[in-house]
Amino acid sequence: MTTIAAELYTAKHSHSRMPALLRLLGALALYICFGLLAEYAYANNNELNPLESTHGSVWLLAENGIYVNTLLLKTDASFDVSGMIARATVKQHFKNNSSFWAEAIYVFPLPENAAVDHFKLRIGERLIEGQIQERAQAKKTYETAKNEGKQAGLVEQQRANIFTTSLANIAPGEEITVEIEYQQTLDYKDGRYRLRFPMVVGPRFNASSHIMPDDSNDTDVNTAISNSMVNPVYIHVSLDAGVPLAELDSTYHAIDIKQTDPHRYSIALAPGKAFANRDFELVWHPELGHQPQTAVFTEQHNGYEYALLSVLPPDLRSLGQKLLPRDVVFILDVSGSMGGTSIEQARASLIQALGRLKAEDRFNIIWFNDRSERLYPHAMPATSHNIQYASAIINNLNASGGTVMLPALALALNEQPDLYRVRQIIFLTDGNVDNEHELFAVINEQLGDNRLFTVGIGSAPNSYFMRKAARAGRGSFTYIGDIDEVQQKTDALLEKLESPALVNIDMRIEGLDVESFPDPVPDLYLGEPLTVLIRGKQLGNSISLYGDYGESDWQQKLELFDGIDHSGIRTAWARNKIAFLLEQRHDAETENHRDALKNKIVQTSIEHHLVSRFTSLVAVDVTPVNNSGLLYSEKLKTNLPHGWTLGQLKQPARQQMLMAQLNLPQTATSASWHMIIASMLFALAMVFYLWRKLI
Repeated sequence: MTTIAAELYTAKHSHSRMPALLRLLGALALYICFGLLAEYAYANNNELNPLESTHGSVWLLAENGIYVNTLLLKTDASFDVSGMIARATVKQHFKNNSSFWAEAIYVFPLPENAAVDHFKLRIGERLIEGQIQERAQAKKTYETAKNEGKQAGLVEQQRANIFTTSLANIAPGEEITVEIEYQQTLDYKDGRYRLRFPMVVGPRFNASSHIMPDDSNDTDVNTAISNSMVNPVYIHVSLDAGVPLAELDSTYHAIDIKQTDPHRYSIALAPGKAFANRDFELVWHPELGHQPQTAVFTEQHNGYEYALLSVLPPDLRSLGQKLLPRDVVFILDVSGSMGGTSIEQARASLIQALGRLKAEDRFNIIWFNDRSERLYPHAMPATSHNIQYASAIINNLNASGGTVMLPALALALNEQPDLYRVRQIIFLTDGNVDNEHELFAVINEQLGDNRLFTVGIGSAPNSYFMRKAARAGRGSFTYIGDIDEVQQKTDALLEKLESPALVNIDMRIEGLDVESFPDPVPDLYLGEPLTVLIRGKQLGNSISLYGDYGESDWQQKLELFDGIDHSGIRTAWARNKIAFLLEQRHDAETENHRDALKNKIVQTSIEHHLVSRFTSLVAVDVTPVNNSGLLYSEKLKTNLPHGWTLGQLKQPARQQMLMAQLNLPQTATSASWHMIIASMLFALAMVFYLWRKLI
């Protein structure tokens, strides 16, 4: 500094020294600025980068702009399966590995027909039971507890198959386990039972700016995506098949199977764990002669009688009916979310389907992303020339752009079948959109005599949309999660579509206050059972079923009570009633009607202790533990679905997901940058001040 002072003194007496002085001041300013920048860069290089994490982790962004590795997560899922009912317990383990008091928010999927009815919060040795409350009240209870420094948990349903867990006031170093229990009615299709556990929420394409009144921001789902594998999942299944099995396997994961009894099995993941980036599916096939033809399970509770009815009709082809010539319309999703293995599966499935068309059939193909296109103006005969041309077009379709599904669906439904022809629409997509209600409305308004069949493509399709769209379209849902399944599952679907269906099904049962779901009963196709859930008082001893099969009548009579009380039937019935009421509420034309239906949903949910669109489970510890008033909030990262790449997503979405959508209290710039900017301004001010003094 002595040299600098000497230079300044000399400058006062000689204008000839001015350039040297300015050079000196410039060097000083550069030293200050770049020295601080280098120090900042060096400090950050010694910190972990959340985008380079190689293990399941969550990150907090502290006030100084440095990421801190804090919450660790794993999931244990166990299933107890008996008959057509699966009871599941999902345990989510959190550990605050930081020095901060933290709040965690975790988005996770469950089966679309899951009935979530229990929630427990384990903090060390303490166990806190969750209570069902109306959604707004549960949120208020949670926020109040959080602000008072109490440990609390909240489970909310965001969509039919997407839930969130919020945890408040996790102490530094503390471990917390969230236990969620739900019940699920299993699928039986093509002679096989299927237990499916979704493990990842795929990013949803925002296809519409219109938001329904009950789709407000409090039910929006924003997932934070990691580019490394997070959230290890451990799965165990206790299976009581009740009959000998010809097949027991997992479709997408390696498993260990131990037979503990002639009909009982213990199943676990073979590596011990899997990362949550694709759905788990367990499949079992009863031996020939043991396929269920009829099954009735009953339960009594609070003066009501509940029944689960499952009927597998005989092979309808044996009745001698023939299917009329068909018009088959294929809708193919070629949006960006279908990139990678999904588009490969879809193309292979579609080309295989074309090869099975008969000479008397006609077909057309519609594909869409940001816009919709079709192969022909109208359905064309399934000649070898037309099929070869269509196959060449399909092989050149690639996945890109947004998922604007509505115009393509409306285009397919715009026509009705000709007399003496059957019109079938096959929709191949991953279904990852957020405007399901608009799509359901189009199906309900334009379906007419068409039949809509959905094929879920990829490792984590939106099965809620796919299944419900098929039900609204009086068709069926098929899930293809691996390229190796394309031939088998496409053949099974097309075999159904080439066979006559049992339609106009009616059910007659005696009793008081009888409610049954689904309502109306859907059409039945080859190899698919009819499953109905019933509640009433003083139910009769039998149920009669009637239907039309071509020009023939079909009927069957079933005995209702077997003298055994089966738990879980009432929970499954309540879940189906809530779904039915939600559909009615969406279609309601007046606000008063919507409010009345909402009250019915809340009443049913609270009566059966279920999480729904308007009820949540909340657990609060009575003792305040965080007296500091400081709390960092973080959305836990999830994986991209198996087969997806970040390149499939548009750049703004990629940046948003990679940055994990942090919800932390931050200033506009970090403290380190404040220091740098201040130093630069100080150096410039010095130059300007001395220049003014010299002149």
